[in-house]
Amino acid sequence: MVLLGGVALAVGAFTLFYRGPGQPFIRGYVSDVSATMLVYAFLGLLWRTTAARRTLATAAIAVAVEFYQIVGMTPPGIGGVLVGAFPDPWDLVAYAIGMVAALAWERRSVRSGDQTG
Repeated sequence: MVLLGGVALAVGAFTLFYRGPGQPFIRGYVSDVSATMLVYAFLGLLWRTTAARRTLATAAIAVAVEFYQIVGMTPPGIGGVLVGAFPDPWDLVAYAIGMVAALAWERRSVRSGDQTG
């Protein structure tokens, strides 16, 4: 989970500073993928449970973020930057991709016996 969190943070930093072609896509969706991976990794460090439960908890957090955006309860300031301000159904697709990537990372780590994964 430590390595997964590190990869998620690195991808998130890349999206923050990227200024090339496709910037709106990269910033809008790749950042959502990495954020979801980071949530999954964070839950993995804090909560010893099955991967399925961790995936469901990550999905619940992702849906809650979109719900808060829909009802306009996005926090001001840095909270709004972290959570986002505009609901987008494609965000759910990005979240799903992030969960699949995180789950695949964990399964690969378990198969290889990597305890830091």
